[in-house]
Amino acid sequence: MSADEVHRNDAAGHRFLPVAIDIRERRCVVVGGGPIGARKALTLARSGARVTIVSPALTESLEASEGAGTLAWVRAAFGPEHVEGAFLVVAATDDEAVNAAVVEAAERAGALVCDASSADRSQVIFGATLRHGGATIAVFTDGHDPARARRTRDHIKTLVERAT
Repeated sequence: MSADEVHRNDAAGHRFLPVAIDIRERRCVVVGGGPIGARKALTLARSGARVTIVSPALTESLEASEGAGTLAWVRAAFGPEHVEGAFLVVAATDDEAVNAAVVEAAERAGALVCDASSADRSQVIFGATLRHGGATIAVFTDGHDPARARRTRDHIKTLVERAT
């Protein structure tokens, strides 16, 4: 197989480019306060983003973080005005119609968007990451099997820990 054939085959099977983005002090909005929204919001906050969560209710882990000032909470149902000025918007509700509306509003506002319920509607996906010894390793399944990405990351973690 030639190098061109390898490139064509690889490009046909992968849509996302794994990159790292500095989001420190960038405004990010997560719509949805459940377990998936919590995971995305806390990942963004740990990376230095200014995170606003839009949701009528929050999981306990998010309530504790919001109370500590790590996150801002807009206690409301989603409206398009919530994504104005955002760099990145994450749709993470359990309602397909709301997630679709979030994606549409984010795109109109010029924000990058991740729909946790649909890789096909996403411009950005979150990989399962491992930080160890000054290196970051990210595992992506192009948004189609996040649980598999986490399992693979965890396996890599055991290998890295054994090697050091």
